[in-house]
Amino acid sequence: MAEWMIALGVFWETVFQHPGAKWAGIVFSSMMIVMLVTFRHHWGDFVPHHLYSMIVLLFVAGFDYLSGVWWSLWIYLITLGVLHDRDSTKKTVLSTLLFFGVYTLLQYGFSISDSFSDVLNAFLLFLAMTLMTIYLRRARARTEKIKEQNRRLLEKVDEAHSRLHEYIEELEETSRRDYLTGLYNFSGFQEQVSKSLARCSVAGQYYYVICLDLVDFQQVNMKEGINAGDQMLVQIARLLKKKLPPYAQVARYDGDQFAIGLTGDDSAMRLCLDTIETVIGGLRTERSLMNYCIGTASYPMEAQNESELIRLAEHRLSIEQRRIRHQEEERRRHLEKLSAVGQLAAGLAHEIRNPLTSIRGFIQISAMESPEVKKWESIMLPEIDRINDLLKQFLHLSESRPARYTLFNVDRLIDDVFQLLQPKAILMGHELKSYAPTSPVIIEADAEQLKQVLINLVQNGLESLQDKGMVSVRWKEVRDRISIRIQDNGSGIPPEYMSRIFDPFFTTKGDGTGMGLSICHRIISEHGGQVHVTSQPGRGTTFNIHLPIRQAGKKEREQNQPEQETPALSKLNRSEVVERVNMLKNF
Repeated sequence: MAEWMIALGVFWETVFQHPGAKWAGIVFSSMMIVMLVTFRHHWGDFVPHHLYSMIVLLFVAGFDYLSGVWWSLWIYLITLGVLHDRDSTKKTVLSTLLFFGVYTLLQYGFSISDSFSDVLNAFLLFLAMTLMTIYLRRARARTEKIKEQNRRLLEKVDEAHSRLHEYIEELEETSRRDYLTGLYNFSGFQEQVSKSLARCSVAGQYYYVICLDLVDFQQVNMKEGINAGDQMLVQIARLLKKKLPPYAQVARYDGDQFAIGLTGDDSAMRLCLDTIETVIGGLRTERSLMNYCIGTASYPMEAQNESELIRLAEHRLSIEQRRIRHQEEERRRHLEKLSAVGQLAAGLAHEIRNPLTSIRGFIQISAMESPEVKKWESIMLPEIDRINDLLKQFLHLSESRPARYTLFNVDRLIDDVFQLLQPKAILMGHELKSYAPTSPVIIEADAEQLKQVLINLVQNGLESLQDKGMVSVRWKEVRDRISIRIQDNGSGIPPEYMSRIFDPFFTTKGDGTGMGLSICHRIISEHGGQVHVTSQPGRGTTFNIHLPIRQAGKKEREQNQPEQETPALSKLNRSEVVERVNMLKNF
């Protein structure tokens, strides 16, 4: 080793005799030391570590030999510390011994004993640098370990934050959902409408809110139970989500109310309304009690924000609800009147018809025997017959026989009505005209009762005509119902009489009994239908009849209801008849 170092020294002395070459060697060695130390992590991957350390040591030794400065020791120390800052303890000790040996040989040669104190000081400095390097390496290792632990902790914290955020979003989403159907509740629906309106305002689109209320839901709960009502709500929610477009927002709130929000034009609105009718119409085949009312509002024509939009739809829904409740109250009141009239009619029929027959026979016998009575016979007998006709109408009003439902062609039924009334119309100088649909309409109903209704209404129309008038009948099938319109261009009904036309005994005809429209109203109601009247004095009257095409729910109700005993009409005495007459005066 010593010989090798001496030979290397002689070589360096020979090469660097010239001062310029010497300084060039010093600068080159310095640059290589800096580059090797700076890029040690990049270049060290291509050269074995011990070889890389030897190359660095070679340039350090060259710098030391050429410069001969006293501070070259610090070059050794700094290079050693920087070069081995991440090596193991064993490699650091070996490199220290190697650096110390090269430094000692270059500075003191083999006469170490002559400069023992200097060598010892240098050794202590190398030892101190080695210990410091080992300590720094271990401190760095601990720091890296702590950083790794902190990184893992941060990952765990981020993961916990992410799970917490997902949980909060899940809770918020749950709070926006209806517990039974999974649809949005009212607050969730408001939020969705607000977001949709923000998008519509940017894109210039229209937005609609439709509020839906199940009118007979409370009756379903009372008759079939709460579980059946809940199942019905779930079924409606499922069908609405399935049949409506994916972008429609559907909500359920206040028990039996639904709300739908959707973006689009009028066709999208009509599609939504048709879908609602399809869903509810499908459930009508399973349950007889299934009616609804709706309220709608549109953005931006009628409202400018979600609160105004929903409030307007709710307001229109409440108006429709009040109208339906009023109709139900009027229907109930009218049925109570008819019930009272029916019981009175039964009593009157029993108490009056038999004595009336006796009176009529007595008058006929007396007229044959007495000229004085004969001259009054033509007056008394028609009046008695008129009373008898009135009693017959009373009896017809009180009839409680169950309707005989059959399938028949409405077109043929109306043809029969026209053939029956056409001679009367011709004699009166008026015209009867029918407007049949393109395809036949088949309905399930009591044909005789429906025929009676049509005869009564067409005949009333003929009697209201003046000069040469016309009565027209139109009918058509609308979804699961049939619509029949009887229209005349007669004198019309005064507005003050419109609310009383279906009341028993109310009539504006001089020879009328006021029972015809009451009987018509009862028949239509028993068929599960409705009748509406519009009239303008001097322009005519229109009766609109709406009947269900199928009566499955109706027959099912009649089968489930216990048979009611027909009151023993013959047991009514005069005091009961008087009491019922007094009761009718209160209507």
